[in-house]
Amino acid sequence: MIRRSFVILVALVAIALASFLAPAPAQAESRAKVYVVHGIPGRDLRLQPSLPVDISVSGTCALRRLKYTKTVGPLELAAGSYDIRIHLSASPTTPPCSGPVAVSKRVSFDRGESATIVAHLTADSKPTATKFVNDLRPARAGNGRIMARHTAALPPVDLIVKPLRDPRTIAVIRNLANGEQVSAELPANQRFRVKFAPAGTSTPVRVGSVKARPGETVIYHAVGSVRKNTFTLIELRIRQ
Repeated sequence: MIRRSFVILVALVAIALASFLAPAPAQAESRAKVYVVHGIPGRDLRLQPSLPVDISVSGTCALRRLKYTKTVGPLELAAGSYDIRIHLSASPTTPPCSGPVAVSKRVSFDRGESATIVAHLTADSKPTATKFVNDLRPARAGNGRIMARHTAALPPVDLIVKPLRDPRTIAVIRNLANGEQVSAELPANQRFRVKFAPAGTSTPVRVGSVKARPGETVIYHAVGSVRKNTFTLIELRIRQ
């Protein structure tokens, strides 16, 4: 019921270039659908908490002042590779994409894939980005699909899943490292408590609440850090 998907470390991308976002109808099915999640808290970098960022694609400014915990998408992109830079945005009056570069990567997308690019912290609190492929397989009747992504400034963790008002454990996902994800089916429209515990222990460092929904993949991104009290979950819902 639970499938771990290892992912490659790539780049944050929010490509809003008009030439990419206006495909002809016959081309739409061959294009990738890309979501973007901003999960780098400015407080961890000793900057303003919302940490607005601009994103340039091959030298063209594509997205401006995306703030911490915000999501964008889906953006439709032609299959291929892109050079991406994430710029710190100092203020609304600063020329876009002119700030310091926090992440510079090359990222590729396949024909027809659904993907999310997450800007986040590494386990040792450095800014980075990871590409994840979204699991949009329909769940069985009565269930919904949940995905959990470890993109927080934490070492490998065990995820312990329990019903909200029930002490029994229904699932344990072990040794999930920063930059990895898991996919599972859970009963739809019920709240579950997820404990994040250091791998091999049962003492949680954080507890979050998740809910599966019929006909959707609901993705929870663990971001931020415990040390700076910026840990949170960012939800992204995608129709299957």
